[in-house]
Amino acid sequence: MILTGLVIGAGLFACGLVCLVSRSHLIKMVMGLEFLGKGISVFFILGGYAAGNVAISQAVVFTLIAIEAVVAGLALALVIVLRRTWKTFDSSALLRLDRGEP
Repeated sequence: MILTGLVIGAGLFACGLVCLVSRSHLIKMVMGLEFLGKGISVFFILGGYAAGNVAISQAVVFTLIAIEAVVAGLALALVIVLRRTWKTFDSSALLRLDRGEP
């Protein structure tokens, strides 16, 4: 059980990290941030399970989920504003446009 949870948590964390590092698409970056949070949530639950105190780890994860929802909402709102302003989701194109390059 714990090994399966560790593999799932590590997989979610790795997927999120790859999405953030790729930096090609703003929506992909927001999704990567969410995957990172879900991987950390799995690790918190596993830590509570291993320590024998699942209730505290569940409370921490519920708080983390609420914070993630707010962060995701704000990040997506900023992505929408950037899309309307610059007409692209590509982060490298946004950097070029910000510097004044074509």
